[in-house]
Amino acid sequence: MGQKRLITINDLNDFIFTGSPVVSPVDEQIVYVVTKVDQKGNGYSSALYLSDNSSVPRRLTFDLAGDQLVKNHHPRFSKDGRNIYFLSNRTGKDQVWRLPVNGGEAQPVTDFDQEVTDFNVSSDETFLVVESSVPDEKQTDNEDVTVIQRLRYQANGKGFIQSTRALFKLDLKSHEKQLLTDQNLDAYGLVLSPDDFKLYFLQKKVNADRTDYLADIYVHDFRNNEQSLFYQAKGDIFNLQVSHHGQFVAFAGNEDGECSPENIAIWLIPSQGGVARNVTEKEFYSLGNHVGTDARFDGGKTVFLWDDQDQSLIYLVDEGPNAGLKRVGLDGTISPVYLKDKEVVTSFDQKHGRLALVLSTPVSTGDLYVLDGEKTVRKLSDHNSTLFNTLDLAIPVSFTYEGADNWKIDGWVLFPPTQVKTKEKIPVVLEIHGGPASAYGYSFNHEFQVLAAQGYAVVYTNPRGSQGYGAKFCSGVYNDWGEKDKEDILRGLDYVLDRFPQLDRIRQYVTGGSYGGFMTNAIIGTTNRFTAAVTQRSISNLFTLYETSDIGYYFLSRYFNGADLWSDEEKLMHFSPIRNAKNVTTPTLIIHSEEDHRCPIEQAEQWYGVLRRLGVETRFVRIKGENHGLSRSGKPKNRITRLNEILNWFDRHNEDKSREDKVQKAWAVE
Repeated sequence: MGQKRLITINDLNDFIFTGSPVVSPVDEQIVYVVTKVDQKGNGYSSALYLSDNSSVPRRLTFDLAGDQLVKNHHPRFSKDGRNIYFLSNRTGKDQVWRLPVNGGEAQPVTDFDQEVTDFNVSSDETFLVVESSVPDEKQTDNEDVTVIQRLRYQANGKGFIQSTRALFKLDLKSHEKQLLTDQNLDAYGLVLSPDDFKLYFLQKKVNADRTDYLADIYVHDFRNNEQSLFYQAKGDIFNLQVSHHGQFVAFAGNEDGECSPENIAIWLIPSQGGVARNVTEKEFYSLGNHVGTDARFDGGKTVFLWDDQDQSLIYLVDEGPNAGLKRVGLDGTISPVYLKDKEVVTSFDQKHGRLALVLSTPVSTGDLYVLDGEKTVRKLSDHNSTLFNTLDLAIPVSFTYEGADNWKIDGWVLFPPTQVKTKEKIPVVLEIHGGPASAYGYSFNHEFQVLAAQGYAVVYTNPRGSQGYGAKFCSGVYNDWGEKDKEDILRGLDYVLDRFPQLDRIRQYVTGGSYGGFMTNAIIGTTNRFTAAVTQRSISNLFTLYETSDIGYYFLSRYFNGADLWSDEEKLMHFSPIRNAKNVTTPTLIIHSEEDHRCPIEQAEQWYGVLRRLGVETRFVRIKGENHGLSRSGKPKNRITRLNEILNWFDRHNEDKSREDKVQKAWAVE
């Protein structure tokens, strides 16, 4: 092989993503999802692949239907392993399809008017339980008018909510559909008991506007067609799992309301009902994979699974920047299954002692592996090698430093690959993650690699508020945005500058998205140390975000100790970056999606308007048809435009001049 080349922005078009493995219940076969970028169609397509443990995985479905990009996903084996059921949009919207494993064409199983979003198959394949939706009753015949009646009436990526999630029973012989749930209350998270007699599911509470939007567990008994409340939740819960012998119902979550910093745990309830017990009470970390990346699809929804004997549960967990698997016994004893440094497990499945997982690293978007023995894995797919074997990628250098209050903080720096010709000093980009309860770690990040390939060192850290460090660390940012968390971040940058003299103390740049955009705005309002900034899907005004964001009022109320508009205006404004806009001198690029309902574009409009009025060099890039997930799942052309805008802005201000003048004029607001 010849010399490796530097990664480019356009390499996004050749990325391949592996996810959602499902192990056959009867043999060694594993079905999984492969998603590709389609440059011509400006979107993504996905196909199902089958691994038999010995040969190269084979593709089971096609990802194009004429000019239509097809997404095949959410695979499930039948109990006898002969059929694979999956969701596909090949007829225009997601429906359930069935494919014989040993050959034959896939056939449609459902024809719901609305999309199917989840399903379970009975053991004998005589019926399905399907999650779809029931449209709201029309309030007007005028197509130009939208009538809003819900408190939570919008959702990022969906827009206005005009339907209710509901569960149906579909008889596969008669095709008769039976609505099982209250069409006025969202129902989801379905799971069948092993004997198929009972359906457990989550359903929102009655009068949620006046109480909360938590879900309770209900059970529907098909033998008498009766439904009853099984468990009344006190916090966010999800991922229902019934043990193989039907003795327990398990779920993930906590008992601490919405937007809690408390760890996501596994809770057990006897199948006849009773008190929920936290079986992972001894686990220091929160369940799930919270390591962020701009290069992942089909991460899977499962955070834990029962073992075959119902004696323990295998779960996904972050330990700082790594994500892997552990096991907890019914007595609460915890032991490792597979968790290694510099690796991130993104999804997994387990049956009859066979454990399949998707592993990603800082130099791979991920591939399918199987656990051989207790601590080693064997690679089954190799979808990434064609591209990634040709790339000269930067390897993160880790460091640990003291943040505010002397808290230990993890950080990393990516240096440009050695073939990059840099000046005497290397310019530095500070990246800040969103959340705040997200994290950086050992995942591949396209944006970071592109910046490094263009001659920038990239610094990124996990300040207080990040996941992967326990509940106390996660709660460290509550009621304190832009204060000690900012100190954590800037101390990390200073630590790197002190440790690596080849880095330029003058040409410093900062960027981040969502909460990272908030922090970018907060930083440039309190220091002029940065040569240029890029703020993405950002927050500038917490007071207006409160009632314009799809999560605003309950998210901010929790993060700011119950703050509300009529009683805590001064508090919300105190933490709002717009209060310090008058101090900003840093040239600022603003990137925002026009259909972002998480951090609405009015936040960017405020920030742009005030900076321009104050004479700050500012550029505002608005992207149509995209939402809060632009950097991770937006149309490829828009993602490429976004990366070009970031790189061009930094390059435009990347001139090694006036060094002494800049040092003398640097200031910071304490």
